[in-house]
Amino acid sequence: MTTALAPVDNAAAAVVLFDQDKFDAFYAKLKADIDAVPVDLTTDKGRKAIASAAAKVRTEKASIDRDRKRLTQEWRDNTALVNNAWKGIEAKLDTLAVEARKPLTDWEEAEKARITECDAIINQVSLAGVVTLEDTAETVRLRGKSVWETVIDPERFGDKFDQAMRAKEHAVDMLKIALARLTREESERAELERLREADRLRKEEEERVAAAQEAARREAEEQRLYEERRAAKEKAVLEELEREKAAAAEQAQRQAEAAAEAERQRIQREHEEALAAERRRAEEAERARQAEVDRIAREDAARKAEADRLAAEQAARAADEAHRSEVKAKAAGALVAMGLAERTAFRVVQAICANDIPNVRLEF
Repeated sequence: MTTALAPVDNAAAAVVLFDQDKFDAFYAKLKADIDAVPVDLTTDKGRKAIASAAAKVRTEKASIDRDRKRLTQEWRDNTALVNNAWKGIEAKLDTLAVEARKPLTDWEEAEKARITECDAIINQVSLAGVVTLEDTAETVRLRGKSVWETVIDPERFGDKFDQAMRAKEHAVDMLKIALARLTREESERAELERLREADRLRKEEEERVAAAQEAARREAEEQRLYEERRAAKEKAVLEELEREKAAAAEQAQRQAEAAAEAERQRIQREHEEALAAERRRAEEAERARQAEVDRIAREDAARKAEADRLAAEQAARAADEAHRSEVKAKAAGALVAMGLAERTAFRVVQAICANDIPNVRLEF
């Protein structure tokens, strides 16, 4: 039985790299040949046969590996050629694709800019319709004029035309409502301020009249007292003259009081007529006036509560003072009962309260 190994066909060596079945057949044949080599380690020939079989396997392996490297290099070379060719093709085709799409790209960019502009106008109009606490009738009027003059071109806005028109109409409606409200509120505030000023002037006039009356009264009283003192000194010789002067003074006082009363009534009539006219003009401002009245009432209630609190504190202090006085009086009474003089007893109690006597104090 021969022990020689059959070499793989070099021309077909690379085939086993592509066909698993052929490699399996090749491997099975090679393994069968290896297995057929007798294992005889007792002789030099037997050992060389085993070494030769192993070397043959390595030779077959090297042959297949050379084909693998050759094929790999060919594939690398071909890949480089293909990639180099593709670079030029790719650049030209990319450029051509950009040129082919340029009209659409330009249109899309213009459309994007148009939509952005339309959205900005819609947003601006919508924001203009928002009325804040800082707004006045004038700012709302100017903003409303700007919104009203905003042009919504159907061709420019396209499918956003309806949205833009709705936003504009809504903003105009909101600004109209706000303008009417703010105009009314500003008018009411002006009317309320006018009423307050009229009331202030009325009070000043009443105070002036009252002061004039009081001055006249004091002057008459001083004159009367002066005349009385003078009459007392000159009573012996000028009694009749003093009576005439007193009568004249009383007449002057009555005339002054009558004149003051007439002036007061005239002012009161004018005030009442003015109030009647004010009430007719102030019907729309009644709610604002009532709010002011309520505020004043709340302030009066707060002042009353503060006065009550102060009165309660004063009462508490008075009660405490009375209690302390009672305790002191009892202590002084006890000392008097023990034989001290009343004045001395009270001085001892005062010294105790002032901590002038060490280790002795009163319990209140």
